[in-house]
Amino acid sequence: MRTRRLLAAAVALAAVLATSACTAPPRPVDSPAPSATRMLSPSASGPPLVLATLGDSLTRGFDACSHYGDCPAVSWAGGTDPRVDSVASRLEARTDRPVPVHDLARSGAPVADLDRQVEAAVAVHPDLVTVLVGANDVCQGPIESMTPVADYAAAVERSVAAITERTPAVVLLASAPDPTVLLEAGAGDPTARFLWSHGGICPSALADPQSKASEVVDRRAAVSTRIGAYDAALAAVCSRFPRCLTDGGALRAYRPSLRQLSALDAFHPSITGQRELARLEWTALNASSRAKGLLRASR
Repeated sequence: MRTRRLLAAAVALAAVLATSACTAPPRPVDSPAPSATRMLSPSASGPPLVLATLGDSLTRGFDACSHYGDCPAVSWAGGTDPRVDSVASRLEARTDRPVPVHDLARSGAPVADLDRQVEAAVAVHPDLVTVLVGANDVCQGPIESMTPVADYAAAVERSVAAITERTPAVVLLASAPDPTVLLEAGAGDPTARFLWSHGGICPSALADPQSKASEVVDRRAAVSTRIGAYDAALAAVCSRFPRCLTDGGALRAYRPSLRQLSALDAFHPSITGQRELARLEWTALNASSRAKGLLRASR
């Protein structure tokens, strides 16, 4: 098992160096946004329920497959791989209606990128929009460069307002994940430490993973505190829109195991991790009275 992980580490490092990726997001935010539309089961009947997925690499299935880069087929939100049992797949099974997926998330995207993702989402007239964003706002530089809470809240509010004013969609806001919790799974693993260090992955949270120096502890605490503030702002924004719901902090509270992290970077979810994200977000959607009309079966 260790040999396999070390081999994966070597492959991942080669890919990182080949693409000059210096942190978790590999895709520059000014590159064309993906816009692939995928259909799930052709056997579903009734009018389609259109899903638009927004956010960053976590929704793109980045590094979840056996190759470096995006793998949207295993996305927690719109993936087609049955091993994940995505929100789209569960929605289709629940309603017996086809769910075309417009995957508009962008690897590397901070919250500011939602403005253009939302414009693309509005154009496809969605019934459900999922949003998962925030990790890049704390991972793309030193502590001082983290996105201010007020800017994060304003971007989320613009996005929810635009979607709910211009479409009939329900908006599911996943809580922002806290990258410092990955230390619980990976700090003691030499392969994870190798990948984090040589890949330059989220250094604000993951640099010096075994250090207990006060400045390192303070740096991690600042990241975790900022993520908590993002989630509080997200919940406050969502409460003002009748067709918006959150996961109640479930994703932020999630503590992945090493098996639930990509063998290529020990940062992004593996296929098993994507399945857990799908479960958490579907549970929130299924439990909310705000999604009752969306989840009504066609038969």
